[in-house]
Amino acid sequence: MKYFLLETDKKISQLPQIVQLHDKIDVRDIHRESAYKIAHRQLLTVKGDTDTFYPDVISTPVFLLSQRAKRVVEMYEPRTVWRETVLLDRENEKVSRYFLPIFEEEDCLAENAVFNLNHSLLKEIVLDGKKLLERYLPSIPQADVLSQLNEQTLFRIAGVEKTYIVGNLDVVESMLKRGLRGIGLTELQVIWREKDE
Repeated sequence: MKYFLLETDKKISQLPQIVQLHDKIDVRDIHRESAYKIAHRQLLTVKGDTDTFYPDVISTPVFLLSQRAKRVVEMYEPRTVWRETVLLDRENEKVSRYFLPIFEEEDCLAENAVFNLNHSLLKEIVLDGKKLLERYLPSIPQADVLSQLNEQTLFRIAGVEKTYIVGNLDVVESMLKRGLRGIGLTELQVIWREKDE
């Protein structure tokens, strides 16, 4: 199975700039166990101009999805926790509706993934295929394990301060087939170790 890092397309320069985010959302709470601390709906002020492009995926300073992207995610990960986020550009009288997804987190990094000095960022993402399978191994016959990998469609990489959202080939293809715009995709290296290691 192929996995991809989902983010905003880096070629887009005119993106909405969210201001004073930390007054509204504490990024440390964007986890399943602390999501209750985040308001179910919030208004975030953005700076932009008449040429500002609102992509279907905004990956910084927080990961946000448009309504169209949210519909795709709900087909694959119906248990995703959502917080509605309205982006308001007062100067240009523009209002855009987005959603903050709170995905399950997976301890899925291989030993040779490269971090920065304080482990807040990943310089090189390398996934451990065996770790991605481990939560299914006890209950699934060995022959069916790879077919069950489809259940692992979207997740957040655990153990890193910055948010890294990973999607498998199925969900990525579904997003592209529906014409979602402004999505940057980077295929990630997956290392498969022997079961007995």
